[in-house]
Amino acid sequence: MKTFSLLTVLFLFASPLAATAAGTPQSDADCAALIERWATDPKVAPKQVINDCKDQLAQAAALPVAAAPARIAAVDPCAGPGAADSVLCWGPWASVAPAAGFTEDPAQQPIPDREICDARTEQCQPLLAAVPPEPPLGSCTPGTPCGFATVVSGISSSDDAEDTTFARFDMASDGSQFTVSPQDAADINSTPGMTTGVTPRDDGYESMRANGRVGDEQSRIVARVVRDDENQVLLAADVWSHGNRGTQVTQSGYFAWGTATSQAGLDTLNAGNVSLNFSGPMSVDNRTVGSMTIDFGTNPTWTGNWTNPGYSFGAGGTVSGADLISQPGQFTENVIADQSFVQGVLLGEAGGTRGIAHIIDVTLVDHDRIKDVGLLRETVQPQ
Repeated sequence: MKTFSLLTVLFLFASPLAATAAGTPQSDADCAALIERWATDPKVAPKQVINDCKDQLAQAAALPVAAAPARIAAVDPCAGPGAADSVLCWGPWASVAPAAGFTEDPAQQPIPDREICDARTEQCQPLLAAVPPEPPLGSCTPGTPCGFATVVSGISSSDDAEDTTFARFDMASDGSQFTVSPQDAADINSTPGMTTGVTPRDDGYESMRANGRVGDEQSRIVARVVRDDENQVLLAADVWSHGNRGTQVTQSGYFAWGTATSQAGLDTLNAGNVSLNFSGPMSVDNRTVGSMTIDFGTNPTWTGNWTNPGYSFGAGGTVSGADLISQPGQFTENVIADQSFVQGVLLGEAGGTRGIAHIIDVTLVDHDRIKDVGLLRETVQPQ
């Protein structure tokens, strides 16, 4: 296919018929120069030729930097007349920043998280929203009960990380029944109608014990809980177990549970660009103290740190609905990122008791693998 020089292109474009017959210039640089001239002189070329040029530049912008045949100056494809009709322009959103991802430095990769900006309001929004990673244990639906648990064989509730699995955890709001749903095994259902007893404690929680026995099956919960005025459990964490004397199979573990923040509550937090802070002990190893901060807004994010006498590490990631999911690139350097993850869920509503139930599966450079589950309470910062 023949390549036209810029002078030839401009000569051809002096006649609309000639330009249509000639087709779109094959050089990205020629196209860019033509669009730049067209922005101030709409008669320089037919609209179809201009649109073909824009399509050509859009396809070039999507290619890896190394494959681009030429480096050109950034061009704003939405600055001229007819911008709203162009595939490169988004109605009133007048410009792309950085423009089309072009760069003069061949070693610099295009910036994937571009923004599209409205010149009238000077506000920007992401052009290509990052897709959050899939939560390893599945998503929690806003406004519904949700929790996580560890699962081990026997009654000890804890074991080596390699012999510990994770599960989703659900519980009746009065503590009388629970279900543990491991990733690759059948559900573990407690005996129904467990009897519960609650006693006060001096750290903002109450102690709840629940026991049940039906035939050969026996179930138990020993947990710290927060209840509402109607004695319904809002937050709960710590020990569960279930066994069968007949089959001699017993399983146990730790858990953290509550009701995921409603969609209306999440919308309010995001609209207000609110930041919330949480902290508390983990359950498997309660020497480990976790702290997390969620920054709400258009693209809500979270960061966290976990400190133990034998180790510490940090992580961060995205917030999708009520779910908190880690991003590999936001672990601290002592974490082997491709072997690690953190998943959590925001619990509770404004004016009540808010918390985060979460699990950590982290391999450190200088430490054994860590698997834990924890409930963090909201901490109010001094004004």
